[in-house]
Amino acid sequence: MEMHRLQATTKDPSGWYLASSTYGSFSVLIPIPFNDFTVTDDDPKAGKIKTHTVGARSSEGIKFSATETPIIEGKSPADLATLPQQMRKPGQTVSDIDVSLFAGYPSVSFSVKGPSTGAHMRYLKTRSSLIVVILEYPLDQAKAADGLKSTFLSSLKIKQTESGGATTEGQPIRSETNRPPAAIDSRR
Repeated sequence: MEMHRLQATTKDPSGWYLASSTYGSFSVLIPIPFNDFTVTDDDPKAGKIKTHTVGARSSEGIKFSATETPIIEGKSPADLATLPQQMRKPGQTVSDIDVSLFAGYPSVSFSVKGPSTGAHMRYLKTRSSLIVVILEYPLDQAKAADGLKSTFLSSLKIKQTESGGATTEGQPIRSETNRPPAAIDSRR
């Protein structure tokens, strides 16, 4: 794991924190300071796989995360619309299913609730990657999570590159909303 920023505090005009992935092709808004990191795994068939994540956990146990993984033939979902059905397990309910384009990309969003936890999710598929935005919460925080759901899930933005792809190996994508780490949090 490579940590790019720890407890970053780049505020958006809304008062939420602008969690722009350093090496990923996305950003989201998170209501609390966040971490930004990349995990590299070696897959025997696919080679090195890099996942880019921004995320945070509140003191109440509410977790916010957005993760980008490359699309891998045979491992990535071919049809996003089937994901809510795959989440149905004994003791869990799946609701609020929305299969529609989001920011011009194929997307599905839905909620899952189990005996002790719940989650609101959005899966989005670009040409080269799958981005998953998840708000997880303990059931005693369901009302607070419901109040954060809309802003968090709808804040996903895809950063464009000159080549139209997500990222260039080892090169961070920079945009107006993704400044160099030193400019983001100078208190580290």
